[in-house]
Amino acid sequence: MSQSPKKIQFILFLIVFTDMMGFSLLFPLFPKTLEFFLSKGDDVFFRTFYSFANILSFGGESKYTFVLFGGILGSIYSFLQFLAAPVWGRFSDHSGRRAILLFTTFGNTLGYVLWLFSSQFWMFVVSRVITGMMGGNLSVASAAMADQTDEKSRAAGMGFLGAGIGLGFVMGPLLGGISSQWTFLDSLYQEGTFVIFPASAFFSILVSLVSMVLVYLFLPATKPEKVQEKELHPFLSLKKIESRNLVRISLLNLLFVLSFSGFEFVVNFFLSDTFQFSPKQIGFTFLYIGIIIILVQGGVVRRLSGKISEKKISLYGGVLVVLGMALLVLFGSEFVGLLVSLFFLAFGSALVNPGLSSFASLESGKGDLGRSLGLFRSFGSLGRAVSPIVFSLLYFQKGPSFAFFVSLLLLCGFTILLGKQKERIT
Repeated sequence: MSQSPKKIQFILFLIVFTDMMGFSLLFPLFPKTLEFFLSKGDDVFFRTFYSFANILSFGGESKYTFVLFGGILGSIYSFLQFLAAPVWGRFSDHSGRRAILLFTTFGNTLGYVLWLFSSQFWMFVVSRVITGMMGGNLSVASAAMADQTDEKSRAAGMGFLGAGIGLGFVMGPLLGGISSQWTFLDSLYQEGTFVIFPASAFFSILVSLVSMVLVYLFLPATKPEKVQEKELHPFLSLKKIESRNLVRISLLNLLFVLSFSGFEFVVNFFLSDTFQFSPKQIGFTFLYIGIIIILVQGGVVRRLSGKISEKKISLYGGVLVVLGMALLVLFGSEFVGLLVSLFFLAFGSALVNPGLSSFASLESGKGDLGRSLGLFRSFGSLGRAVSPIVFSLLYFQKGPSFAFFVSLLLLCGFTILLGKQKERIT
């Protein structure tokens, strides 16, 4: 049974929403989960990781070493996304979007099952490795969205997809915090069979299964009519890629994600240290950011799509993000200044992300969308893999103002380079 493009776009929205919600459920549980493994005391694998974090902290406070440890685990996940995104995108060009999304969502489910049974740290790390590799499926969802849109409506489609991702990131931590209070599986945790917060891991499994059902029942089995034969991973032949604009746009994505995700990583500690926010208050701060992103990507971007170019959408976002970061550096220590700066940062990022995604998709032929958006997403994952360690070290060694100032400089560079980026002549 054929589905209308609008219905398929809505299904893709639900797929990335459930995917991101399941992934981000772990975020508020990370500190206590690491404390759980630290308390076991006899895990050699954990001690090895912890020693590495201690070396990287250069003798900083132990609480910072612990957070840096979390950053290392986050970096592993994103680095695997960097490796996997173009591969899944390329496979989807050959085998179809539906087949690859079915495989990756099934893999995510297995990863969450392993998390549930992670009574040992190595099992927890393997679960993060599996979900990191499968997390590259965002490139496939982006390619599927590009399949369902023409060039005029491309930015609107990417904005709708971005709204699903943003909503998933907002709901995931909130539901993770709520599900951590559920106790119906705690007896198995106390016996040593399950990880701490087993109900949250179980809920992630259910969410991933819902995503897999949505793909199986509602996503049509389609693939491009013509597929160009190229290397499995575009990093193996960057010099041979025909569209130099695609490479430059992907590098711009790397620069933006590096600077913005670095801010996202250290702002948690900034809110805790400067305003003495509790984890619940930090969660509501990110809810504030997420609501702005959802409203902009689900509303503003859809209205702008087809009326102004993808470059201009991204450029307007870059200017707003620079303004927001400058306000954070100057006035972020005051509560009102914090809220205003976060508003501009959220609004700007909500324009940049779908704008750049659409910009990249327009540099590819129909038979190469998966690979092109895989390249674009993998550059972003590389930035997200590096930023937690880099910015946590900047924060711990030089303080929040310096870390935010470095992010501001990177965002200024991003916006200037984006302004010089050529658009495809149609």
